[in-house]
Amino acid sequence: MVTMNQGHEKKGAALIAITHRGVAAALQVSENLMQSHIFALLTRSGEQEVGDAAVTWIEPPLSAHVEHILAHHDPVIFFAALGATVRLIAPYLRDKQTDSAVLAVDEGHRYVLPVVSGHQGGANRWAGQVAELLQAQAIITTASDAMGLLPVDILGRDWGFVVEADRDTLTRMAGHMVAGLPLALVQECGSWEWRQAYDPFPAHVQSLERWEDVDPERYQGLLWISRREISECMRLIWGNRLVVYRPPPGQGEGLAIGVGCDRGTSEDTVEAALEQLLKDHFFSERDIKVLASIDVKRDEAGLLALARRLDKEIVFYSAGELGGVKVPNPSATVARHVGTPSVAEAAAIRVAGGTLADMVVEKMTFRGEDGKNVTMAVARLTGGAAERFGKARGALFLVGLGPGDHGQLTQKALSVLRDADCIVGYKTYIKLLGSLTRGKEVVGSGMRQELDRCMEACRRAALGQRVALVSSGDAGVYGMAGPTLEMLFASGLMPRVKVEIIPGITALVSAASRLGAPLTHDFAAISLSDLLTPWEVIELRLAAAAQGDFVTALYNPKSGKRTTQIERAREIFLRFRNPKTPVALVTSAYRDQESIILTDIEAMTAHPIGMQTTVLIGNRATFIRDGLMVTPRGYGEKYDFQAKVMAAMAEDEDDRGGVGV
Repeated sequence: MVTMNQGHEKKGAALIAITHRGVAAALQVSENLMQSHIFALLTRSGEQEVGDAAVTWIEPPLSAHVEHILAHHDPVIFFAALGATVRLIAPYLRDKQTDSAVLAVDEGHRYVLPVVSGHQGGANRWAGQVAELLQAQAIITTASDAMGLLPVDILGRDWGFVVEADRDTLTRMAGHMVAGLPLALVQECGSWEWRQAYDPFPAHVQSLERWEDVDPERYQGLLWISRREISECMRLIWGNRLVVYRPPPGQGEGLAIGVGCDRGTSEDTVEAALEQLLKDHFFSERDIKVLASIDVKRDEAGLLALARRLDKEIVFYSAGELGGVKVPNPSATVARHVGTPSVAEAAAIRVAGGTLADMVVEKMTFRGEDGKNVTMAVARLTGGAAERFGKARGALFLVGLGPGDHGQLTQKALSVLRDADCIVGYKTYIKLLGSLTRGKEVVGSGMRQELDRCMEACRRAALGQRVALVSSGDAGVYGMAGPTLEMLFASGLMPRVKVEIIPGITALVSAASRLGAPLTHDFAAISLSDLLTPWEVIELRLAAAAQGDFVTALYNPKSGKRTTQIERAREIFLRFRNPKTPVALVTSAYRDQESIILTDIEAMTAHPIGMQTTVLIGNRATFIRDGLMVTPRGYGEKYDFQAKVMAAMAEDEDDRGGVGV
């Protein structure tokens, strides 16, 4: 579902449709927008089913209703021409600080255009969301958004940042940003997640750790994210070249969540309560370090499930322990039921090791769809609690890089690499990452040092770092996943490290994609490296694959020291296959040095083969035609392809009235 922070107190989105196609598109968008409402002309009612969608059928003319809709909804999305939209809203526009975000969607649903309040009002962001839902294109014209620059006037707004600067200063700094003048940014607190949308920063924006290190002669302005007061020294140096951003209290700090709930509260309701808490106060799950509740909830399935999903400890206290904690909202009713006047607030303060002054969010009550109530409160970790719970449990990501080209990385792999504190890997693979290593601690090593890399990655993760251990292809296919998991179990570090395996495109799949369709029937993959597997075992596997008529991929076919194994593999396949069976030699697929050679079993070793080569040996049915390698699945034996094509072409000709193509 799509949900975004509203800039002012209005109802959810209004979708205004004036045509049959507009109503259909509005229904499609409404399904994925929370609190959205469709307004359609009464002349279109009854033309189509609207299901459970909230639709208000309005009497023409539409212009009589626009003022009311703009006053009560944000954003307002017109499924109408841009010109018509402008004429309808023009009489009611005031200023960009208060106007609703207005968008226009063309009748063909190909373009989504922010009309007003694109930047400050969020219409540009809404356009991106709506375009994604309609598989359309968002047309963004705001300079900073179109160029991917930092939005000086609303930086961090979706994370609750409050800006402190007069309008003239904001206008001047925004102009500097668009003009490419040097600016410095210093972040001392708050969420860092906002940075992901602008990674990497524009070249003229420099991120520094302390404002005292920023040279006022070099930089035209300073963007300062802090909770500290502006000192006289700072004001004297920067004057009207300073923009300050204030994150919400507690954001980016170690937080304790106190939780209370009715008996039998579902996991969904507990999750929904936490989601509401995080949304209302701009917290991230990363801020949560520990959960706490009363001991009668030790067996409460919903609470335990939340702790497991967050991978956080949940601490339980007796009614007596909680009863002695001073809280802002004691309840006699709660005291009658569980023996203490507070559960959520008292548990949060107690586990955080603090006092009433450390409470960040007082008790919030949430009622779920199951009719059960959940209470939550938030306190800031202090002293020993910060030391005990504040250290993040380390995370180790085993990342498959695919063939090496950044375009072949999965979105999940890109996200993990950007968020990692440290990247560990074989030096050649590290080089392939290029700019993705910027700002990271990088640990690279050479061939045959796999276990050293595993141990270093495990050690760093156990100390609390987010570590990405990279492999080419997929980490679980002749990659680092196996030895890493073995090492974590053997060393006893597994309980201290969260492990996640991020899949990648294997060398086998990469090679096949360059060849056509060689793997559309059963296939096998065999490594010819006998460093860890006895050659006798490898020969047995080669013979079995050859005799079984599997399409066979050979990994690690040849190196500087291992030169005979590929010759022996060829001999084994010649015992069971026709010498003219197609073979493909794919080296460095999707890299600058890519090489593809189509040959056969008889001649395959006459061509260059190395460690970066994947050898694909076809089965008895595999053929090469027009530069493509194809292994039939068997459809051609069951169906008459030519007859089907001719029938389809004849049908097309009939549709055209007998006119040939």
